[in-house]
Amino acid sequence: MPAVQSVGTTRIRSGLEVFTLSATIQFATSADVVEIAELSRKYIEYDLGWRYTPERVTELLKAAETNVVVARKGNRLVGFGIMTYADQTSNLDLLAVKIRYRRRGVGKRIVTWLAEEAQTAGVLHIYVQVRKINRGAIEFYTKCGFQIVDELSGYYRGKETGVVMCKSIGRMVDVR
Repeated sequence: MPAVQSVGTTRIRSGLEVFTLSATIQFATSADVVEIAELSRKYIEYDLGWRYTPERVTELLKAAETNVVVARKGNRLVGFGIMTYADQTSNLDLLAVKIRYRRRGVGKRIVTWLAEEAQTAGVLHIYVQVRKINRGAIEFYTKCGFQIVDELSGYYRGKETGVVMCKSIGRMVDVR
């Protein structure tokens, strides 16, 4: 799928004007690896140890079963997503948007872009795991169409409970 340009729009939320961010979603390149890894450490892996190092992100960038995408405003990286694919399922491994660009539609556009890719690949369900204490992320994924399907005690390196969420994206086929 080519890069998708999203045009900024205005919407009304609770009587306030909110501007969505014009951002381009595209495949990440090796030049993005360090920034993606640092965003993962800062916004996702805090207090857990750093697993998505630049080396690991580089491996994922090269893996055939993984898409690594970034959102850009101009030439500035404002967010990223990493999704791994299996036969009929995919897993949204990581998603982060820089704080100053949140609540402007960037995360939703990354999820939508990756979901469209997954659907094209024949995926029926997308899974994501979220820290139970991260109510904002659970609310975000719920708004994106995910539902809570499980809770796993100690999921995050034995320290924190994880919430497993799923979004069904497959089209039902009439075989009559």
